[in-house]
Amino acid sequence: MTSGRSRPVWRRLAAGVLAVCALVGGAVPASAGVVTRSFTYRCAWPFVGAQDVQMTYSVDIPGSGAPGSRIAVGDLHITGILAANVVSFLRASQIASVSGPVVADLDIAHNGTTRTLGVPGLALAKRTIPLSGPSTLDISGPVPSLVVYSPGDVLVRTGQFIIKMDTRKADGTPTALGVVNVPCSPKATTPPQDLTLATLPVNGPGTSPPGLGNQVPGGSFSKALTYHCVLPQTGSLGVSATLAGTVPSSGATGTRLQPNLTASMAVPSQFADVLRNNSAASVSGNGRTDIVSAYNGETLTLGVPGPVPAVAVPVSGPLTVALSPAVPSFSVPAAGSIALAAGPEISGTFTPLKADGSPTALGTFDVPCTLDAGQDPALGTITIT
Repeated sequence: MTSGRSRPVWRRLAAGVLAVCALVGGAVPASAGVVTRSFTYRCAWPFVGAQDVQMTYSVDIPGSGAPGSRIAVGDLHITGILAANVVSFLRASQIASVSGPVVADLDIAHNGTTRTLGVPGLALAKRTIPLSGPSTLDISGPVPSLVVYSPGDVLVRTGQFIIKMDTRKADGTPTALGVVNVPCSPKATTPPQDLTLATLPVNGPGTSPPGLGNQVPGGSFSKALTYHCVLPQTGSLGVSATLAGTVPSSGATGTRLQPNLTASMAVPSQFADVLRNNSAASVSGNGRTDIVSAYNGETLTLGVPGPVPAVAVPVSGPLTVALSPAVPSFSVPAAGSIALAAGPEISGTFTPLKADGSPTALGTFDVPCTLDAGQDPALGTITIT
């Protein structure tokens, strides 16, 4: 669901980690082309120990942005080389293939305020381990967009990533090692590596950020909100949403603080009828859920990506669609507070299918949803000590 206002401007991270932003309003940032950077990491392999790994990052990044405009990020890719001695150990352990989820850290700095986002939802692509010699690693997945509301450069820096590596035998069964954590951190060098992936100038007059609502200390929440969504053949319809999850109530500087969120959208019968009239048996896709984060006077909106699992189209009545945003963790360097609120948009891209799995005449379509004014979007505040 991407509106004309939210058209992505960073099309993809072609071999790299990261970045920021897709458009909530304002001018589209100018394109600067693909930036490619390489960094030296130290990855801790089980029973082998820490090994240097050269990681390559590449991103198609805009040359500039504007306050209140969203900079959208395509899939993030991290590529590297698995050393021959690591391959030998894996083979000796009867490991024929590896895969698994990855969390990658990205530092986002703007006007003197830095947040480290632990971005989930990435994956190590299944890799068949060769009999000998080096092998490659390929990590990819969606990352959040970002909107800032005052002028000043946005700096994006790489950080550590952790692979939860699932090791499998040739017959597909788990090995004795099972699932192992492989943490990879930028290598400490002299002089230190410049971990800057991108610097994005944000120019123009500042704009007011979205409201935070009536904030309360973090905890469990279930919040009913109304959005207006532009749907095929029906136009704009009111959609009732329930945002549920948890926000930590407190935490320490430098530690990971992990909010969680799901969004359930009750799509009216008018559009469910459109699906039924086009012989749709199920619908699925991908979504983006805006979350506003205010930390010590600096507000940003994260457009958090996540899947929309397939849901059956009922024979009558409305349709309920669930979004599962891959909410990043937060880590901050200074005491204060992080206030979280539902953001101004939820959007997604959907594909309905017939019972035989073939596409309908509707094809694949975008659905932008805008939060109705006058509601309390507060999700909770984390106190940082």
